[in-house]
Amino acid sequence: MTKPARSERPARRAPLAVALSVAAAFAATTFAQAPLPVAPPTVDAAGLPAGSLVEAVFVERWTPQEVHQRAVVAFGGYGAPLVENAVDLWLLRFTTTRFDGEVAVVRARAFTPVDPPRGAAPLLVYGSGTTGVADACAPSREYERATPLGYYRELLAPYAGRGVATVFPDYLGFEDPDRPQAYFHADSEAHVLLDAARAMTELYARTGALGGLRAETFFGGYSQGGHAAFAVADQHGSYAPDVQVAGAMGFAATTDVEALLATAAYYAPFVLLAYRSVYGEAIDPAQVLAPRFVPTLEQDAGAFCVDRAQQVYPYDGAGTYTDAFHRALQAGDPGAVAPGFARALAANATGLSGHGLPALVVQGGRDVIVLDRTQERFVAALCAAGSPVTYLNVPTARHRDTRPAGFDASLEWMWALTNGAPAPSTCAN
Repeated sequence: MTKPARSERPARRAPLAVALSVAAAFAATTFAQAPLPVAPPTVDAAGLPAGSLVEAVFVERWTPQEVHQRAVVAFGGYGAPLVENAVDLWLLRFTTTRFDGEVAVVRARAFTPVDPPRGAAPLLVYGSGTTGVADACAPSREYERATPLGYYRELLAPYAGRGVATVFPDYLGFEDPDRPQAYFHADSEAHVLLDAARAMTELYARTGALGGLRAETFFGGYSQGGHAAFAVADQHGSYAPDVQVAGAMGFAATTDVEALLATAAYYAPFVLLAYRSVYGEAIDPAQVLAPRFVPTLEQDAGAFCVDRAQQVYPYDGAGTYTDAFHRALQAGDPGAVAPGFARALAANATGLSGHGLPALVVQGGRDVIVLDRTQERFVAALCAAGSPVTYLNVPTARHRDTRPAGFDASLEWMWALTNGAPAPSTCAN
């Protein structure tokens, strides 16, 4: 089969040392397991364009039966999905652009189809839900914990098992000793996901063993990852016009951070740490958090992951925020108490730039983190901004359930668009 052309992006040539390093990695690690190194690679990343593949390590191959069996833990009562082909698992490092313009190296897990029956693969770039802002909480490190935070490997390998190449990057700030994860920072999320797509293009170009990659690239994610996917929809034209974005997907997408903090307050300490790193003194945690939480903010939210946060910070804003901020947030006017924080929240709402891209939004009717009314308000605005939107509400699904509940629908949606079908829409409803 002739390999379909990827997007018309000018070829970018890596420095020879890096090219040899990647080539050697392919030669030395084929079908051999390799642990994920703790330290960043010794590469002069400043000399590489954003989206350059720095390192690619083959980890292992899962048979279709193994993909199906391992998926049980992630899919639960929704049933392990149909799998058509084997999947290769990779560990990648690639370059991206920080919010301050500096080059950073980011890690990702990748899943590539082996002999898929549909031929060359479209690409899915998938953003993680909230894990925390400390390095130990990086999505790529979830299997270093006693209990993984999202079982993303078991969730995403089935996409590749149905012929869709998939990459799952860490967000900016992980593995950076000078700052926390740039949590809910739209620019940082968009840069990482778009550069992960570029790195996957290079992975396919550097080895002929992967079977070919189509031009169509989809961006999706769960909760925070939905925020990131719609940040890509807003920014791809200015940051990465070479990437052919075919659509954006959100599973319990949290595109309105202010609405999230009004519903589930224990995310606020993570947001405050991240925004203070990005926006500096304009962000004052003392204007937002109850006094008992301010002195230990970095030692707590800056160190533990989201599962621990739920044990330290109350779910309800009355226990987490100052009385003044809680009242202002519930009234829809957080700027009355914390003007810098309110400006940052507004600046980092995503998805409503008028990008016009097809969108799939999967919502859970039992979601108590992103409420139906919040999601439906976003979908209505997205429709009004010109996107054909497919909105799927699964009445029995909780927040995390949207991922397995929407799996089949997301595959059907991606393949239909890849094969040239008109973008479906429920906007009229």
